[in-house]
Amino acid sequence: MTRHSSTEQDRKMIEALREGPISTIEAAQNLDIVQPPNTIRRLRNRGFDIRTNWVWQATEPGRPPHRVAKYVLMREAS
Repeated sequence: MTRHSSTEQDRKMIEALREGPISTIEAAQNLDIVQPPNTIRRLRNRGFDIRTNWVWQATEPGRPPHRVAKYVLMREAS
């Protein structure tokens, strides 16, 4: 299994969500997940209850913030 396989991305995302909410920017930068919404969709399809909240978040110092999704794990898959 490669570092960028969908299975590995799912594993990294769910581990991060168990620690607390994570935004699309944080998932891309900190977890090396290129398309966080696709990962969230796969996890939801597997039965994870993940809420999406919309927040404004800066990507770089001095740049205007972007509206991004912040994902919150509500319940594990059964």
